[in-house]
Amino acid sequence: MRTRDLEKYRKLLMEERERILESIKEHEAQIRQYDEIEGRVHSNHMADQGTDEFRHEQAIRLLQSENRYLYRIEDALQRVEDGTYGKCELCGKAISTQRLTAIPYTRLCIECAEKEDAKRG
Repeated sequence: MRTRDLEKYRKLLMEERERILESIKEHEAQIRQYDEIEGRVHSNHMADQGTDEFRHEQAIRLLQSENRYLYRIEDALQRVEDGTYGKCELCGKAISTQRLTAIPYTRLCIECAEKEDAKRG
């Protein structure tokens, strides 16, 4: 992959990394806020308590999902650094620019990704 293209993807990944880090901070703050409130006050109505607990659990699930996404982004940035970015980890062929633009953290070309999905499937 050309240096100019690598820089384009590095920039894209860095911007996405910053966006997801901000989102993670927001979800962590929501979780802390809920934990502080729950330690002091319980909702008087069961429906309110259920809604509060649902929102708390939802924030935790989003945080977990975003952390997995952040891991994938950081892994892709490492591949940029070590020169393996844009190469399929299974077959070694170049991953198409369309796929990298759509899923910049991808490790597999479309053919290998489809084979992996079929195995799981």
